[in-house]
Amino acid sequence: MAETTERLRVPEHVYRALGYLFPRLMFLNARYAPQVHWGDIAAALDGFPADDLDLASAGFWNLWRERWTARAEDYTVLAEGSGTTAGRGRALRGAAAAYHWAEFQYFDDRAVKQRLRQRVRECFLDSLAGTDLEVTEGSLPATGAGYWVLRTGAMRASGEPLPAVVLSNGLDSATEVEMVALAEAYLERGIAAVLFEGPGQGSRLGRTPVLVEMERVVAELLEGLRREPGIAADRLAFAGISFGGYLALRVARELGEHFRCVVNFGGGPAIAKFDGLPRRLKDNFRFAFDAGPGEDLQPRFDELAIEPGPAPATEVLSVSGALDDIFPVEGLYDLDRAWSGRHTLEVHPREAHTSLNLINSYTLRTADLVADRLAGRA
Repeated sequence: MAETTERLRVPEHVYRALGYLFPRLMFLNARYAPQVHWGDIAAALDGFPADDLDLASAGFWNLWRERWTARAEDYTVLAEGSGTTAGRGRALRGAAAAYHWAEFQYFDDRAVKQRLRQRVRECFLDSLAGTDLEVTEGSLPATGAGYWVLRTGAMRASGEPLPAVVLSNGLDSATEVEMVALAEAYLERGIAAVLFEGPGQGSRLGRTPVLVEMERVVAELLEGLRREPGIAADRLAFAGISFGGYLALRVARELGEHFRCVVNFGGGPAIAKFDGLPRRLKDNFRFAFDAGPGEDLQPRFDELAIEPGPAPATEVLSVSGALDDIFPVEGLYDLDRAWSGRHTLEVHPREAHTSLNLINSYTLRTADLVADRLAGRA
């Protein structure tokens, strides 16, 4: 008798438990950035046990890691077997994305997480063979940070110094995945993208605590960009997402005169009360800040809060979801009043953190705005 098989699918109990996360997994349509597709999600989550759906448990995220790692390894096999540069590159992009989703909420074993993050980087860089994207790496020795400058072939061929947007990671994003995806909208508009990794960001996550005063890194980065012959240092913008959006607000306040505009996607001047956060977010913050198990980070959160103060010396745009449970929108309303004339607040009433269901539209509109602000000499 032939063995019966069921259709490959995302089980309904899994979709009910974490369907909110799927827009994050698929993020943005991309040309260069690693990304997964619905079929990858179905393959990773098919048959996920109904009795292991406690998203607050380490066990859930360990099983999640195993399943996404297996999906990544399937892609690496596909890459090895491809007879074309294009096929190998596409498979490696799938592998890089799957490795990222394997590790992004996994905090039990620091060494395992770092190995997975290293695989994300290796697969992404290998996937660029045969493309027209150039990644130039730089270092910032004073703060121990690093950065990438992204330019396309057409941009390099112009021979002119290019306007640039500096992009900042959130706590659990990967430079090679979300940041490259966000960068593509600017590359399409002839704007170079500068992706920096301060302490605790990107490949440095879990190696050093995240630096709250990231404006120190950005100040050093500005000095480096002034020495970059292909960058017009008088035509810069800054953008960050999630915790990177919070950092963008700090950059606007401290270094606003160096940027024609600053964009905050989903950050805010204050984080929600630590006790009220879901366990996975508590673990995320503890990992990023190198805090001990069970440590209450509310005193740290209190120190992080940005007092509105005077308006910054640049134009700031904040995009927020009214239902954001990480950076409550009320803090942005206070900031908007204090920074009146310099701050534009866009609130989406049916969206939560980073308004992921609308990310394709608001990143498009924002990239157009940034391109307008960076046009022409000051």
